[in-house]
Amino acid sequence: MVAPFVIWTALMAAALPSASTCQYSFTIWDWDTSYRDIQFFQQQVDACAQAGFTRIELGVGWRDCEPRAGKFDFTIVDERVKYVRSKGLDIRLRVNVAHWPDWYNPEKFEMPDGTPFGPGSGFPSVFSARNREHQYRFVSALASHFAGQEYTYTPGFSVHMEVKFSDWNSYEPSARKAFQDWLAGRYGHIEELNRAWQASHASFSSVAPPVPGPTAGEPSLDPVAYDWVCFREWGLAEWVRGFAASVRAADASARISVPLGESYRRQSAAFANLDYWGYSREADEVVHSYDFFWHGTAGIGKVSTAVATMTGITQRPVVFEIDGPYVIENFGYTIENYRTVGNLARKAGAAGVQVSNWGGVDVRTQPWMKELGEDLRALPAPEAPSGDVLYYVSKWANYCYREPDESLYERQFGLWSLMQSAGVPARIVTDENLLHESLDANAIVIPCAPVMDASVRERLRALSFGMRVVCGQDTGVYTPTQKTRGSFGAKLERVEGGFPQDSAALAALLSKPNPESRMLRVAAVQFRTKFDVGYNADRILEYLREAAAQDVDVVAFTELALTGYSKRAEFGPSIDWAAVDQAVERIRATCRELQLCAIVGAPTRDGDALFCSALAVDSQGEVVDAYEKTYLAGEAWATPGRKFTVFPVEGVSCGTFICHDERYPHLVQLRAMSGAQLFFYISCESGLADEHKINPYRAQIQARAVENGVYIVHANTPARSGELDAEDASHGQSRIVAPDGNLICEADTTSEEMIVATIDLRHARKGGGAALEKGPAKEWIKEGLELVTGQQ
Repeated sequence: MVAPFVIWTALMAAALPSASTCQYSFTIWDWDTSYRDIQFFQQQVDACAQAGFTRIELGVGWRDCEPRAGKFDFTIVDERVKYVRSKGLDIRLRVNVAHWPDWYNPEKFEMPDGTPFGPGSGFPSVFSARNREHQYRFVSALASHFAGQEYTYTPGFSVHMEVKFSDWNSYEPSARKAFQDWLAGRYGHIEELNRAWQASHASFSSVAPPVPGPTAGEPSLDPVAYDWVCFREWGLAEWVRGFAASVRAADASARISVPLGESYRRQSAAFANLDYWGYSREADEVVHSYDFFWHGTAGIGKVSTAVATMTGITQRPVVFEIDGPYVIENFGYTIENYRTVGNLARKAGAAGVQVSNWGGVDVRTQPWMKELGEDLRALPAPEAPSGDVLYYVSKWANYCYREPDESLYERQFGLWSLMQSAGVPARIVTDENLLHESLDANAIVIPCAPVMDASVRERLRALSFGMRVVCGQDTGVYTPTQKTRGSFGAKLERVEGGFPQDSAALAALLSKPNPESRMLRVAAVQFRTKFDVGYNADRILEYLREAAAQDVDVVAFTELALTGYSKRAEFGPSIDWAAVDQAVERIRATCRELQLCAIVGAPTRDGDALFCSALAVDSQGEVVDAYEKTYLAGEAWATPGRKFTVFPVEGVSCGTFICHDERYPHLVQLRAMSGAQLFFYISCESGLADEHKINPYRAQIQARAVENGVYIVHANTPARSGELDAEDASHGQSRIVAPDGNLICEADTTSEEMIVATIDLRHARKGGGAALEKGPAKEWIKEGLELVTGQQ
């Protein structure tokens, strides 16, 4: 997986003409007077060019451009696009499919009582297949019309033209049916749903969507409401994916911008808009609509927090949107406030600033716009948000607390402002970042997350074995469906009495590493081998370089990764030892060059005896261990191993074992008692045809880890699609296991991939144990320890 900051940097470079250029855009909606009147339009565009704007966001109305079903007329858009381009300005097309042509009668969002939602004529439901068909057809026609122009397209399909609902407004027939279908996909059988909901529905078709109410001091733990919010997030994400697919299928040069409004507020659950990560996966940039009315002039500094939130979560360039005259007239803002806001946004990392809802105001009468443009051009380009410290904000805390005030926001983000004052660089993340990104940081800070999704708690537990997790006392006490004791196995550093309010004390708390920590970055690789040593060696070297690029210290490859795996007796005589020796030398040289260690499955020989071995190559290129598979599993060509060895990796005592060895606990136990804390398990286990074995395989390796308190890095050969019984294939699922027996990460069954994790060896047990001191087997165990050889 590519590091997220590499992705962010690449997207920033693509979003901006040069590293120092700030996008400065002006919106002209398709309903603005300056859009409808071509002379006024030209005057506005001229004024924008003179004020230093670099881009016009131009509304494109479905109702303007499809006068009859399937008959498209883009004349009104063409005239305006041509004029904008003649002034040297870029184009972003805000595609308005929230307002439909006269010939079309959409199914609209409905409130729980069946009344249409929204002002005016309402809004088309995102759950209606018929609506989507017509909307996407128009979007596709528009993109095809401008194909090759490299324009940016933004979807406008809901309230405020943002990706969100604006109330509990999804009760129309198509939404009800989509919810039932979604539940059927989630649960499979109605009995499973009834068990989760503690309900007695006869079928999925009998399920009605809930109407979640407010909370009063305690979070909602209703599993029905949980599924309803998840479903509505899914509905928004699916609509955006469909929009992006329609655009890109018609215009390969097109770029996608996604409009995301601010949330983490008391209406978040009704909006269902906190899946910022999911909504922005198809985006090349995000346009962020800040809630001016909510924060007010007293909270103007929260602009920086809003930009940091959007940038950190989406990992996309963020264009900050400044609202229109309405905010000045009704909420006490001044023109100087707007200029301040624009500067704050850019300094906080915004890739640009957009001025919206001023389309009906003569730009020539607004000198502040030119002044702000000059400010933005003078400011340096933003840097990628730091990943040394992650600042986690739980979206489910917002979804489950539906209080009458905004106190939760302050508990979630108040510490962020203090951290910025203390000079602690950090990146804001939420649930999807933890679940879907390969994160590597020194610490995760959790200011206030009493409610955490169960999957996030599990991921946090895994991450805590490789980074500090500094948090408040109530972290993870609730999941969205139940109250717990908060004991979910994560290595949490709970701050007694709350986080320090003194900047220096806070900086010291978050920047000071644990003196007992011993960090190691480990990886496991699964790739499809061939019975071709040269090919396999090339693949191994490729992965070694990828591992080095991710700062990995040691990487494990699968059983007989160098030659391909075989049980057949004729395999032994067929081994090309010259090719094997040459490949091993290449691996040694690469480890020396890259300064990393490798565990490679390869055959070895001693006279006439052949072994199925695991070679350990250190960062100096030396082969420091050659463990021989002790318990063979039908390898007719091989001899059983003769020794239990340990070896050092970056000062950590390690051991290896191979495939069938995992069934014999003493192979790990004796070496763990001798001080080994990290084991590499390499295998080519049974394939997918032996499906009854797959879960026990995982259970066995987890048992070896937890019963000895050690880390295990497991590399297993992937499956071959359509070849369940292939000789040199298995079922993948390479994994890294924590000392408590839980998985830190796991690959899938068929992919060729490398999984990576940072682990802290202070969490592993180190030798000894009650078995050496008590019980009738203690003397026998002591005798077994004498079999362990090698360097500690």
